[in-house]
Amino acid sequence: MVTDRIVAHCETVDGDRPDLPAHLLDWFAVAIGGAAHADSSPAIRDGIDRIAGPTPDPATDETATVLLTGEPMTPADAAFANGALAHSLDFDDTHLPSSLHPGAPTVAAALAAAEAADASVDRFLAAVAAGYDVACTVGEAVGPDSHYDRGFHVTATCGTFGAVAAAGVARGLDADALRNALGIAGSQAAGSLQFLANGAWNKRLHPGLAARRAIEATDLAAAGVVGAADPLDGEHGFFAGYSDDPNPAAFDRLDERDAVAETGRKPYPCCRYLHSAIDGLRDIASAVDPVDVEAVEIAIPSAGVRLTGDPIAARRRPESFVDCQFSAPFAAALTLTEGTAGAEPFLRAVGRFDDPPRWDDPELRRLMDATSVTTDETIERRFPAEWGAEVAVTAAGETHERSVSVPLGEPEKPMSDTDARAKTEGLLAGTGVDADRLTAVIESLGDRSLAELVDAATA
Repeated sequence: MVTDRIVAHCETVDGDRPDLPAHLLDWFAVAIGGAAHADSSPAIRDGIDRIAGPTPDPATDETATVLLTGEPMTPADAAFANGALAHSLDFDDTHLPSSLHPGAPTVAAALAAAEAADASVDRFLAAVAAGYDVACTVGEAVGPDSHYDRGFHVTATCGTFGAVAAAGVARGLDADALRNALGIAGSQAAGSLQFLANGAWNKRLHPGLAARRAIEATDLAAAGVVGAADPLDGEHGFFAGYSDDPNPAAFDRLDERDAVAETGRKPYPCCRYLHSAIDGLRDIASAVDPVDVEAVEIAIPSAGVRLTGDPIAARRRPESFVDCQFSAPFAAALTLTEGTAGAEPFLRAVGRFDDPPRWDDPELRRLMDATSVTTDETIERRFPAEWGAEVAVTAAGETHERSVSVPLGEPEKPMSDTDARAKTEGLLAGTGVDADRLTAVIESLGDRSLAELVDAATA
């Protein structure tokens, strides 16, 4: 009965995780940056405003804060907005073994629930830690490859359970209520990969919807609603319905793991499967002139090929921000022309600053046409333990090859302090949020209040 193991873990979880401040800073930066720079954010905020109920009165009602504006909303609506904003640039942290983004749904749910409950900072941190542990364990247990093959987005589905754990801890639910909340969540876990068909914004909504479902599930459970028993490993539970190859044994290490420490922070705002390839191409870019490039060969895990290289004709002709985030040819062309695919050049290339989008640029199109995307037997055999890449660039008759086994940003290959600060400052530039102040508050969060954190994260 894995539900009992989740509940027991949430009752004893410790939020004193050494890596948690860095991940919280990363989450706030990408959420605020998403609010300011993602093309979908105005429509998403307007849509949430339309479906939200009346603005709650902070004097009498539970409220939570929406980034970046500081607007008070119901906890469910705030969790929805912040979870969606945190994923809107696809720049949020990634747990490779489960192939999901744990921070976007779980921090959004924990923050909204903690604000509503006037929880302490310690409880908020414990809630976030619980959310990471549960989301990543459920993601590993469902079998991410099989889950993707069935067309599900693991951040949306497994992230729902992590978000419920986070919200439940933040609210201080007792064991029976948390068990019921997880049972209710078993009927809410949803999110398909069909967004890939047209670069839809569904993907950006998924973590927000997961966070909202968490608030709703914990609200219902707190009111006494009975949830399904064994929502994960029951006869008709999540594993049976969502996977051909579940691995419930992943729960054997739930109480021993620190999923925050296992989670990487992304240096590039695009699909994580592309990052090792970008690392290799960055190393090659300084040695070749883009005009001389004749062929670019990228080998990544087959799951990454499905997301970023198939069908190749469509991936060579992205037509939107999302298309670019899931296009190996675009990432290759941008890296070879700019020397990197970091926040500023990527956002500029997709038209998020003053320049028009570059996906129609003749030079980028020529490089995209020269790019092929396949898998490799060695890479496939090592996946998912390694998310590697082999890249080869032929230019002026000479072939330059690189092999990357671990992408930049992973715990074993972390971003430098300089790179991490550049990411934070780049995302917060022009937003009205002071990067130094937000960093200082998060780094001393044990001596602060949740209200101080929220205040530092709003314009």
